[in-house]
Amino acid sequence: MKPLIQIGYVLVSAVTDAQRLDTYRRASELVHHVLSRQFTDYQWQVDFIIRHRYPPHGALDPLELLEVGVQEKIKNRWDYAMVLVSNELKARYRISTIGVPSSAFEVGVLSSYEMNEYGEMDKKLASLSLHLLGHLWGLSHSQQGPMVPPERTDDLSLSFFTETQQQSISRRLEEAADARLEEEDRKRSKLLFFWHTFWSDPRGILQGIWGYSPWKLPLKMGRMTAAAAVSLLFLLLGAESWDMGIHFCPISLVTGSIVSLLGATIFIYYGQNLGQISRQIGLREQLVRTRIVIFNTLLIGMCFLWLFLFVLILGIGMFLPEMVIESWLGGTGIKLVHLVKYSAFMGIIGVLAGAMGGNLEEEEEIKADLFYDEET
Repeated sequence: MKPLIQIGYVLVSAVTDAQRLDTYRRASELVHHVLSRQFTDYQWQVDFIIRHRYPPHGALDPLELLEVGVQEKIKNRWDYAMVLVSNELKARYRISTIGVPSSAFEVGVLSSYEMNEYGEMDKKLASLSLHLLGHLWGLSHSQQGPMVPPERTDDLSLSFFTETQQQSISRRLEEAADARLEEEDRKRSKLLFFWHTFWSDPRGILQGIWGYSPWKLPLKMGRMTAAAAVSLLFLLLGAESWDMGIHFCPISLVTGSIVSLLGATIFIYYGQNLGQISRQIGLREQLVRTRIVIFNTLLIGMCFLWLFLFVLILGIGMFLPEMVIESWLGGTGIKLVHLVKYSAFMGIIGVLAGAMGGNLEEEEEIKADLFYDEET
C-alpha cells in the first residue's frame, strides 16, 4: 500500500458566495491533481474545510493564521496545512504579500485578495499553493516550475515541479510519510520524546535550521544587538574590565561562553513565548520538531552574535595604542593571548546583555523572523 500524504486546506474567512467557494475547492483539487501525477509513489489526500473565524474583509496577520493552521493540522492529523483567506495579508518586509510559508510549522498562508475573480483564480491559487508547499519541502526559488517567485498575481501559472525539484521533494516526503512517534504504541518521557524526534529525521531538522539563516539573526534582532554593543562600548574603555578579562583562564572562558549562550537562548525562548505554538495538550512530533528547529536556530544565532562581538573587540584591541592598554593594566605588557581572552570575556558579557535586549523585541516581530520562510 502506498504511503499516505495528507494536505489540508482551511478557509478561515467567512465567505458565503457559492461561486467563490467552488473556486477555492477547485484550487485544492488542482493541487491534488498535480501532486498525484508527479509523485505516484504516494497516495495523496487533500481535504478542504471551512472555519468562519474572520470576516471576509480587513487585513489579517499571517502570524496568527499560521498558528491557526498548526492547530488544524494537528487536530485533523494532516502532514501539511494551507490556510486560505479572501482578506488582505499584513506584510512586514514587503509592500504587500499574497502568501507566507513556514517550514518550521509545515503550514502555509495564502490570500486571494489581489486575484481577479474572473482571471482563473483557481489555477492561480493552485500555483501559489505549490510554491508555498515547495518552500515547506525545502526548495529555493528557481527559474522553472512552481518555484518561480511571483512578483504579481498575473505571474502565477500552474506548472509541474522540475525533475531536480521532484527528486528533492521525494526525499522529504519519505520522512513525512513515516508514522508519527505519538502514533507508535510506546510510552516515552518528555526528554526521550525530544531525543527520538530529533533522531527520527536529523538531516531534515538540520536543513530546517539552516534554511532560517541563523547567522542573520543578530541583524534582524536590532534591539538585542544594540544592547550588546552599548554595554561593550562602556566596558571597552574601562581599566577594570581589561584587568578582569585578561586574567580569566581559558577553561573558565570556554565554560562561561557555553553557559552564557545556553542561558541567553533559554531566556529569549521562554521570555518571548516561542515554544507556545499551539494549545494542543500532550506531546506531538510535529510540535516537538518545530520547537527543536526554533530553539536551535536561536541558539546558533546567539553563537554568531558571540563570534561577531569576539572579532569586533579583538579588532578594536589590536588598533588601540598599546601604551594606553598597558597603563590600564598597571604596566603589564599586552600580548595577543591577552586580547583573545579579553575578547572572549567581552563576548560573554555582550551575549548576556543581548539577551536582555532580545526580550525588549516585539514578540510578533521576533516570531515572524523565526517562523516565516519568506513573504511571497
